[in-house]
Amino acid sequence: MTPGGPDLFGQPLGPDPTIALKPFELDFPVKTGPLHKVQFVIEFVGQRTVLAGNAAQLLSPDWFQALGQPNLLAMRPADLQWQPLTPAVDGSYDSLAMTWDLLTPLGSISGASAKHLLELAERFAPYIQRRALAMPVPAEVNGAVRNLQQAKDMLDIGFELTVMSSTASFTEKDLWIACSNLGLEYSPAGSFDWRLPGHPCPLLSVTPIGQTDAFSLRNVQLGMTHVGVTIGFSLPINPAPVQALEACFYVGETIALRLSGHVMDDSDRVVTETVKKDLREDLKQGLSLFSRTGMTTGSAELLKLFL
Repeated sequence: MTPGGPDLFGQPLGPDPTIALKPFELDFPVKTGPLHKVQFVIEFVGQRTVLAGNAAQLLSPDWFQALGQPNLLAMRPADLQWQPLTPAVDGSYDSLAMTWDLLTPLGSISGASAKHLLELAERFAPYIQRRALAMPVPAEVNGAVRNLQQAKDMLDIGFELTVMSSTASFTEKDLWIACSNLGLEYSPAGSFDWRLPGHPCPLLSVTPIGQTDAFSLRNVQLGMTHVGVTIGFSLPINPAPVQALEACFYVGETIALRLSGHVMDDSDRVVTETVKKDLREDLKQGLSLFSRTGMTTGSAELLKLFL
């Protein structure tokens, strides 16, 4: 939803059917279970069902804190997907697991830490008449962390265009109107986004270049101007990068036409059909890197790794 009103912009803000991006829908898998490519996982395995009341002991302060506050997951007999473990004591579970991210903003898990966590899990397992199975095994955790960090560095790819004013600058007011007419949604972070329903990350974002990198109603009220805008996305977290790149071209060209500007890529080339072809090839090569890792852009694994 775009904030503001006719008294500030001189017109209601909203999509203009003649230029607005068409709604885009995509069925993408929502994975709720352990993410083995990016997490250290301990699953309690065995033939017997686990009483819910016994499993809930993992949420008690003693166990939960000792285990480093893991993500606790369970599946009841009728469940089709993993669910967060709750304190409920009724019923039973077929599956029970704990996960820890291999990489976090605060650091990474070590083989020694993984070994300690597995030892604690092995102490709990007899209580529910199951065995604790770690994936990867603690001896392989340090190597898994190194490989994941290398993959993250390799996959940290972004695509960005700029629209620079052909005069002195764009007014923020005009940019709000243009972005709203294109059907972009205002974000609390101060960007205008094209979003896919149900996915946490935008397909593309528009942000200002100049005194600030965020749009705001206060800027509109102050009559702020910007030398240009950036239009782009982060490839790892984008569920539809091919469509997003084409939309970046369209949004850039539309803003440039409406407000008198020119579209450039991140190498300061004016975006022509030849440059578009180059950027499409760059995207194709970028996507091939993800294929080698077995991870899909916008997937739960990559959201966990990059957000």
